[in-house]
Amino acid sequence: MNRLLIVTNQPAPYRVDFFRYLQKYYSEEYDIWILFSTDNSKSNRSWSAEENKLKNVVYPKSKVIKFNSNYENSQTVITYGVSKKIDQINPDIVVCMEYNYTSLIVKHWCNKHKVPFISWSDGTRFSERNIKFYQKWFRRYIFKGTAAFIASSLKTRENQIYLGAPEDKIFLSTLAVDISKYDGAGRNYEPNGELIAVGRLVQLKGIDLLLNALSEIKDKSWRLRLIGSGPDRENIENIAREYDIYDRVIFDGYVTGDDLTRKYEKSGIFVFPTRDDCFGLVTLEAMCCGLPSISSKYAGSAYDLIDEEKTGLIVDPYDKKSFASAICKLLDDKEYCKKMSKAAKEKSYEFGFDKTVVGFMDAVRSV
Repeated sequence: MNRLLIVTNQPAPYRVDFFRYLQKYYSEEYDIWILFSTDNSKSNRSWSAEENKLKNVVYPKSKVIKFNSNYENSQTVITYGVSKKIDQINPDIVVCMEYNYTSLIVKHWCNKHKVPFISWSDGTRFSERNIKFYQKWFRRYIFKGTAAFIASSLKTRENQIYLGAPEDKIFLSTLAVDISKYDGAGRNYEPNGELIAVGRLVQLKGIDLLLNALSEIKDKSWRLRLIGSGPDRENIENIAREYDIYDRVIFDGYVTGDDLTRKYEKSGIFVFPTRDDCFGLVTLEAMCCGLPSISSKYAGSAYDLIDEEKTGLIVDPYDKKSFASAICKLLDDKEYCKKMSKAAKEKSYEFGFDKTVVGFMDAVRSV
């Protein structure tokens, strides 16, 4: 049996669920190991994943360096002893996420030991528009001689082609959540004028842009529920007061699991006004709960999940008037929302792990 090693940054809940699926259904074909660069205790994310339910998990020593980027607090991970960990695992195939310091070490190990290396990425042309010269070098080094590529979205595939990946070596495995957790959700949708936005309260997520659009439609009946916590909350509160809409904004803080599902189901419209997201799984969560969605065009997921005018709408969040118009379109037409709700729920079934795993495993089997 071939041994497959998957290398990624940290145990994000959606990755852990996907890896559990892989180990459950493909362990007779591959001996599957996971190497996380760091654990969640060092992260700036409020993540709680069930990585203890995974088999064959290893962590190298690591140091997390946190810094401020344009719109949020970011981090980079420096790992130690990765090569020794890989020596101990002795994989036959390696799948490695992104183009960071750890990826360089892993690619070098694969080159040295003549082990097939598969590059897996979430990055898009937009999310990587400002990368530095050394980051471009990282990508050139990783792409040279790479056996196959896994794209987490259509926009990632576009970026991989731009960076030089042969189209016939790219396999689409769309980023997803475990949609089985939402089996009973989204079946009793009723439009009610409540908008919901889910994500960290940081400038990157564009809540200020959403409030700006909502300030244009004070005459409409709506309220906004914000799910998430973060350093930008005070600024968001001040903006809501400035626009005289503070009494319509509900701050629920960080919510997860079944409690979050209930929040989605009690809402009428999901809004994702992000300035920049490689993907944006919250849109898929909302669709699993039967919500019509309005997504920023700067979210990579918009082009995989949103069938324009059918499962949702795609907007430029910087264009206040068109953004407000899209919100009004859904607020004013309840029957349209009901049709969109049904279509969104149906669309969500396309992103079960049984579907998204196909591209991943096709890439692994191709080498």
